[in-house]
Amino acid sequence: MTSAITLGCVLNDARFTFWSILRHGARARAAEHGVKIIDQDAQTVETQVEMVADLLRQRVHALILGPVHETRAFAQHLELARLARVPVIEVDGGILEGYVSATVRSDERQGLMRIAELLTARLGDQFRIALIAGPRNHRAEILTEALRRWPRVQIVAQAVGDWTRESGRRLTEEWLRSGQPIDAIFAANDPMALGAADALETLHPAQTVVVTGFDGLPEALRAIYSNRMLATVNQDPLCIGRQAVDAALQALRGAPVERQILTPGELITRDNVTESALRALDLLPGIMRDLIESNAERQKLQEEIIAAQRSTIRELSTPIIPIDERTLIVPLIGAIDSARATQMTQAVLEAIGERHADDVIIDITGIAAIDTGVANHLVQTAQAASLLGAHVTLAGMSPEVAQTIVQLGVRLGQLTACSNLQAALELARRRRRR
Repeated sequence: MTSAITLGCVLNDARFTFWSILRHGARARAAEHGVKIIDQDAQTVETQVEMVADLLRQRVHALILGPVHETRAFAQHLELARLARVPVIEVDGGILEGYVSATVRSDERQGLMRIAELLTARLGDQFRIALIAGPRNHRAEILTEALRRWPRVQIVAQAVGDWTRESGRRLTEEWLRSGQPIDAIFAANDPMALGAADALETLHPAQTVVVTGFDGLPEALRAIYSNRMLATVNQDPLCIGRQAVDAALQALRGAPVERQILTPGELITRDNVTESALRALDLLPGIMRDLIESNAERQKLQEEIIAAQRSTIRELSTPIIPIDERTLIVPLIGAIDSARATQMTQAVLEAIGERHADDVIIDITGIAAIDTGVANHLVQTAQAASLLGAHVTLAGMSPEVAQTIVQLGVRLGQLTACSNLQAALELARRRRRR
């Protein structure tokens, strides 16, 4: 029954309107299905990785993940999600490595082709365009490819902004002050396009340069209505959020899910901006309600974190993830000292006793260095686990750590070592079949 399902959702910074609307779509769809959703947002990938790890510890049934930028940082946790049979739904792209059940995103190529067609219809087949790209994003490249249909169109300037209105304004001002002739500016998102429009209004009030953006945000619709922007493409983040929840629930039911789910982009110009603005207006009450609820939830979460920190320093926490009824995985990341190793031993032994596990895999892929004390703690953990009827395997042994253990003269004893997590799991399965 869907009422027993909990979805974990980690998205990019909610201060960006696109992500606020996407989150609202996910929340609304989860409410329609009667499922619980724990949604969080962050400004950095590093914080997002911590959020994903925490949601896996809470044993959510599925993950919806919208990275801050293209990254491989989630790979280890996504592998743990796969082993725990937790579907991962990526929204808007950005995961370069790791297990993903499906990606839900706008059909950007279609939307950018429509931008190219609009520009040539407005300016003819010979004009000069400047491109403001986004960091680790390919929209400017896709538009460049689309414009190759018109060989006389010149890309006279290109720079990378940081998705903010200020960066669009600054880059456009630099081009204008350099005297670079420009007929059109494309920005990879609406805030940067609005910044370009701001600069043109200040330094080029005749407004002969047309500006196009991408996202279909409410602020851009007003600029289109007042002729400060020519067009934008509505990615429909509301639809992306809703479809992400649908895909997660579909995967949990065991039904096949398409690996790429593309939502159609809508070109918004002066001709249809009023209709689009009215649709955006309908979203505002729900988004405001989400923000109020989120503030209350964050306050509650902060109180819970403070309470948890009274009993153990967060860095000393040991995530223990059950893969099945008999196997536990303990991923260790960051610095390991004797205090943390002692806490790990205690947590592992308690988990073995509670779950009657007979295989424990300690994954040290994320550990850069190890000393004699920590190595001996690992050996002692294996010996104590053996007394409880469980076998401990060390996964992710790097050449540097292996060399250190040899140089320290530590004898692994009952502790089996494997080069990676997959090999450790296969070893556990073979041992079980004996």
